Amino acid sequence: EMLANHPDLDKVHYALVLRNMQYGWTLDERRRYFEHLNALREKSGGASYTGFIDNIRKEALENTSAAEREALASSVVFKPPKPEDLPKPHGPKRDWTTADLVQLTEGELSGRNYENGKRAYAAARCVVCHRFAGDGGATGPDLTNAAGRFSRRDLAEALIEPDKVISDQYRASIVTTVQGKVISGRIISEQDGTLTVMTDPQDASVLVEVDRQSVDEVIPSKTSLMPKDLLDPLGEEEVLDLVAFLLSRGNPSDPMFAK
Repeated sequence: EMLANHPDLDKVHYALVLRNMQYGWTLDERRRYFEHLNALREKSGGASYTGFIDNIRKEALENTSAAEREALASSVVFKPPKPEDLPKPHGPKRDWTTADLVQLTEGELSGRNYENGKRAYAAARCVVCHRFAGDGGATGPDLTNAAGRFSRRDLAEALIEPDKVISDQYRASIVTTVQGKVISGRIISEQDGTLTVMTDPQDASVLVEVDRQSVDEVIPSKTSLMPKDLLDPLGEEEVLDLVAFLLSRGNPSDPMFAK
């Protein structure tokens, strides 16, 4: 089985030497390159093999532009789980409000369950767009250090009322063309006279390219790309474990999880 899945050494070599090529790529070529690395990583090459492929990926990423990294992050560099592979919420379903969540989580959290919090994080679909402790998508901000950036109330508002405060870095735009076409999404790239707009934050492969000369207006959207009501399918225990998980910085040994 190992021999049948052996990597093509020439392809590994080409991936290695191309990692230092900074210029001349189209976005599609960059995408195909990282898809190639993903495929190579699935081969059987020995105990150190995947580490070497990861090092190639790391150095190749360092030679991409910020716009390219943004465009490629969730489609080929950090691939989120497929929606059909996510766990189902336990419930019972509830119409959560910010006040409910603040009241539920006030005081010291204790006796929580890290793995259940991780499961709730996936069941609420947070994992599709946000990375946490190295896992998840990357169309939204990394939440590993949310505990250092948010108070309990701030975290509750971010989860329940995503339109209230929208980071400029992750704000969507409304692009209107001279032909009257309206495209809503996050502009992830502008090069060679073309705007690339990601229109579905839960599927980074859904992109629309717009000729810059055909653009009549670009205005910031007042609506967050993060859907509302993501917590509603979760029950009280799930929400408590989820909040503890988000505050843990990815540490399962945090006192919040002590029995």
